Amino acid sequence: MFPKDTVRMDATVDPTKASQAFMELITSAVAEKMQKAQTTGAPVGPYLHGPGGLFGVRGLSRGVISTHTQIVGSLGEVIPIGATNAERNAQTNELNPLFAYITGFLRSDQQEKDAVCDDPAEAAGMKTCILTSQFGRKEFKTRQVEINHIGQSINRGEFFDLQLENSPLVNQMGGLMQSFFGNQMNNANAILAGREMLVRFLEVGVAFQRWFCPTVYTGNPSNNSAGGGYKEFPGLQLLIGTGKIDALAGTTCPSLDSDVKDFNYGLVDRSDAPTLVRTLTTMYHILNRKAITQNLGPIDLRLVMRSEMFYAITEVWPCNYLTYRCSNVSTDNIDPVGEFSVEGALDMKNAMRDGSFLWIDNKRVPVIQDDCILEETTADQGEIALGGYSSDIYFVPFNARGGTLRTLYWEYYDYGKDVLPAVTDMRATSYFWSDNGIFLWGVKPPDNWCIEVISKTEPRLILRTPQLAGRLQNVVYVPLQHADDPLPSQPYHVDGGISTGYPLPSPYSEWNASGPGIGA
Repeated sequence: MFPKDTVRMDATVDPTKASQAFMELITSAVAEKMQKAQTTGAPVGPYLHGPGGLFGVRGLSRGVISTHTQIVGSLGEVIPIGATNAERNAQTNELNPLFAYITGFLRSDQQEKDAVCDDPAEAAGMKTCILTSQFGRKEFKTRQVEINHIGQSINRGEFFDLQLENSPLVNQMGGLMQSFFGNQMNNANAILAGREMLVRFLEVGVAFQRWFCPTVYTGNPSNNSAGGGYKEFPGLQLLIGTGKIDALAGTTCPSLDSDVKDFNYGLVDRSDAPTLVRTLTTMYHILNRKAITQNLGPIDLRLVMRSEMFYAITEVWPCNYLTYRCSNVSTDNIDPVGEFSVEGALDMKNAMRDGSFLWIDNKRVPVIQDDCILEETTADQGEIALGGYSSDIYFVPFNARGGTLRTLYWEYYDYGKDVLPAVTDMRATSYFWSDNGIFLWGVKPPDNWCIEVISKTEPRLILRTPQLAGRLQNVVYVPLQHADDPLPSQPYHVDGGISTGYPLPSPYSEWNASGPGIGA
């Protein structure tokens, strides 16, 4: 339950009722603050319908198709999520959690007693290390809207029964954006029918998703703004790395270092040692062996790479895997390839592509294809072959001890836990939270009839076992053609179309004798 002064929007709320509740909240905020507004609003179009709208055109066919390149299957979407401190049973939002490790024991075998009655050597003590994490912070706001413009139409010729054939957001970053933003997608046809605020929430959702997806890898607190308005959580380029440092003492903790190797811009099909098959097989063996010797096995270890790289690897993996370590065998009396067949290699390739996995050590290792991983070209690094691209391959442990220990998960600053009492105490009806407390929303004081909504989130990524993770850097692949990229910052992103709406119809009248006419 939550106070009547607070609006909660999550998976438990019907989208239509939630939208009605939000509009009531806006109306209340406008009524309370209109007399205090001293500025003139500047609404940002275009609107969906009406004069100058994106769909403000007479006679449109009913079906609408989206060609928005979506973020599909990214790592951030499959990482489990939990409220802050859920596993630590804490009652508050900890800003700097401390994770303790036993990193080893001092040597006790460097001296032996002489006489039988002498004291034996003293057993040496243990060594420990403490790591920490921190929240990121990201905010967006909706485009400002003139509230009385919502729902306008040109005339009876404008249709409001448009139907979206395919959603522009298939996934909502796993558990991070499923509830409130997911409801917007379930209400897609209501969006096209003129629910102006819903589409502006959708735009905020796309913006958040485009921030989350690459920041999973590139997040670095050194990019934080000086005033604290923007923060990044540590991403996998830091979490899966070396040089781990005790959070309190500042000493190094090498037993917590990840297995990081450099492929030195070698091609996925390189024949000189070490080949990609040997390198990934070795890393997989070392990480699993480490889990066993640390009493953390078995581990759920998954590969993460760009889809272009996975496609290139599966082109050559069957042949290389099936003949792996055969090159040093004497061929005087035996066939080094044995029972290798082209048909079997093709079947293996197709199975790996269909199931998104690689065969390593006779195990199907799942592959998460994520096009938000940073990609370089020859313009970035001269060692990359012309027409080629380079990116990293990650070994990511999702859990250990057979699934009883979570090792990789999202945490978030729970606005429903701390903000809710403050909202209640202040009767601040213009604030609400959504998605189980992951996002905080606020209706800004209106500029006369113009309003906008702000939103923020403070997530962090936790990797409890960095020593069971790995990263192979600078692997090169040369596709015949590059697929479309999902992020506008990437070179192969495509969109097009207009963002300003269609011209306002201008019917002839006694005050507009020169107009082209509404049918023009």
